[in-house]
Amino acid sequence: MRFLYFSSRALCYGRRTLRVAAFLFCFVPSLAAQTTSTITGEIKDAAGAALVGVQVTARQIDTGFVRSTVSEEEGRFVFPGMPVGAYELQADFAGFKPSVDSRVNLTLGETAVINIVMTVANLREDVSVTGEAPLVNTQTPELSYLVSEGAIRDLPLNGRNYTDLALLQPGVIAYPHRDGGSVVAHGMGASINGQDPRSNVYLLDGTPQNDFTNGPAGSAAGTALGTETIREFRVETNAYSAEFGRSSGGQINAITKSGTNNLHGSLYHFHRNDNFDARNFFDPARKPEFKRNQFGVSVGGPIQRDKSFFFFGYESLREQLGRTISTVVPDLAARQGRIAPVSPVIRPYLDEFPLPNGPNIGGGLAVYNFGFNQRINQSFTQGRFDRNVGADDQLFARYTYDGAEQQLPTDFPQFPRTFLSRNQFFTAEYRQVLSGRTLNTFRLNFSRTRIGQDVEANVSSALQPFVPGRELIGNIDIGGIPRFGPQTSVNVTLTQNVFGFEHGLVHSRGRHLLKLGGLVERYQDNMVNPTFGLGIFTFANLSDFLTNRPQRFLGLTPDGALDRYWRFTLFGFYVQDTIRVNSRLTLNTGLRYEFTTQPRDIYGRDSALINLTDRVPTPGQLYQNPTLKNLSPRLGFAWDLFGDGKTSLRGGYGIYFNTNNQQNLIVTVTNPPATPRIIINNPTFPVPQFERGVGNTIRPVEWDLKNPYVQVWNLNLQRQLWFDTVVTVGYAGSRGVHLLRSGDVNIPE
Repeated sequence: MRFLYFSSRALCYGRRTLRVAAFLFCFVPSLAAQTTSTITGEIKDAAGAALVGVQVTARQIDTGFVRSTVSEEEGRFVFPGMPVGAYELQADFAGFKPSVDSRVNLTLGETAVINIVMTVANLREDVSVTGEAPLVNTQTPELSYLVSEGAIRDLPLNGRNYTDLALLQPGVIAYPHRDGGSVVAHGMGASINGQDPRSNVYLLDGTPQNDFTNGPAGSAAGTALGTETIREFRVETNAYSAEFGRSSGGQINAITKSGTNNLHGSLYHFHRNDNFDARNFFDPARKPEFKRNQFGVSVGGPIQRDKSFFFFGYESLREQLGRTISTVVPDLAARQGRIAPVSPVIRPYLDEFPLPNGPNIGGGLAVYNFGFNQRINQSFTQGRFDRNVGADDQLFARYTYDGAEQQLPTDFPQFPRTFLSRNQFFTAEYRQVLSGRTLNTFRLNFSRTRIGQDVEANVSSALQPFVPGRELIGNIDIGGIPRFGPQTSVNVTLTQNVFGFEHGLVHSRGRHLLKLGGLVERYQDNMVNPTFGLGIFTFANLSDFLTNRPQRFLGLTPDGALDRYWRFTLFGFYVQDTIRVNSRLTLNTGLRYEFTTQPRDIYGRDSALINLTDRVPTPGQLYQNPTLKNLSPRLGFAWDLFGDGKTSLRGGYGIYFNTNNQQNLIVTVTNPPATPRIIINNPTFPVPQFERGVGNTIRPVEWDLKNPYVQVWNLNLQRQLWFDTVVTVGYAGSRGVHLLRSGDVNIPE
């Protein structure tokens, strides 16, 4: 049998939704440049004539950071790449009164339009205005939604997982992995506009936080700590710009808090217990014990006023939950040989089954109940340093650590398992102002995500392992009884190291705001499964087990490889042009090219099934590289219908590729010749005769694999009704092509 992983043509035919939404408190869509925002506008005199050569200065109130530019043709000015925060904007021009706009509040990815009218100076006086960025987006075509600092602080969060707030946005639904039952069950995945949760990109200060499976790098505790360190985040769902890539789904883009000229912080402790909990309907005799303590501290402030700043956060989670586990075991009659004679070879394995303490269910089987204290420990630490360099430049560096473990039960008390995660992220960014029109940005990043399980087998040393050279016994499958043995199928450790470098350039000239850049990311994907080769014996029923008549053995040969170490590199290049056609119409065009090198195991243990009729896989690369033609165009418009900034019509279209598909790698690890998985019918127990192995299940990837991509589009109308309310009526669609799926293929012998 061949288990084939392949791409499907036009598997998903678009998702269309009609959305009517009212957004309060500035929950409105706008562009999300990766970690910063933009201020733009026009300067005119009282008669409406454009003023060219006006000196415009933006000063960040919290840190004293200052940047200046000069208005160009038609009085336009642009401040790209501005850190999020509150600003004071001042315009100075000979013969005119200085104009000051105070408290211009920039949010993540926002393009704030601040138009200035200057009057002729009769006396030396300032014209001061207190303003906010407009609620209606008249600049960009994408659908995106901001979760502000106030929302993170004030909205109720069960468990204090800030990513749960992404579910407040239209088109975003939960795809939870909270039970810790497998290596990908470590936090909340979100399906955005109907796409696979592994198609999303999670960014923190511009650095990806995806793990080996391309899911969110959550924790073994099933939550994300560090809410006190998050400034705000934006959820991009449709037609976002060419600056964003790697995957076809949404972009969850968060930025962290930085220090300011004022010392500020928090100290907190949240406690929950079972005092007011109801009893479990299925376990009325007792109420399970539950205790949860979540506590932490955050502090930020100046190192050198107006120059250097720090921010530090720590959070810890300690939780325990009492559980009662019910399973099925052989009863006393089976142990005493009254069901079938007990083979001397089977006796030591039979004696390892717990004695029943519940009712008999017939056929030599009975219920066994046992208690388990499920514990969770998680610690989060983050530190950030910011520096204003010279007159215009800025740099920051941040390090994040998150470690967690969760003790989980299995069907038998001898085989507990501990779910583990260790995540580390480092980002350093330098923003350099080359001129009043040009901003240069460099970013270095490193991420290490590690998730896996520690499996125990607390059994007698007299039990012989099924595979010579292994330390533990394997699994025993008996009809009517849960699988007995260590959890071999989930004991996988997945470690991913990513070394990245990005460079971006923003240049303003006339009607154009041009952004171009590139990135290089080197991936080290390591997979280790020390218990994968322990083997599984299958018995049709209890009687066959007692009399030592196994049906089948499935496992690896003693020399089968239990690990892989893949290496590949991702390259991405983009250009994005925002064209201000006139004061009411803006066009957005972009192109992104992104590809990866061929993933290869450093020890050369990959193999491929080039033709489905091949008898054995061919050693070498897994499949032909499908990413070399990944050209992604982006096109959109934003039209201020009446020129008052209160009504806009916007639309966009784009093609988005899933460039990282590590699940292609995982499915191939049991393929010969490096890791031959064999099937032995009617084997000897407890050590099978491996030379009698017949048949094999091969799990290849389609040799001529096509890269999955999604076409997305939207058209929406926005209208500001009153001061803080915007209504959006929109249509969003998508069409997936070559989406990955798996299937069983039987090939005639």
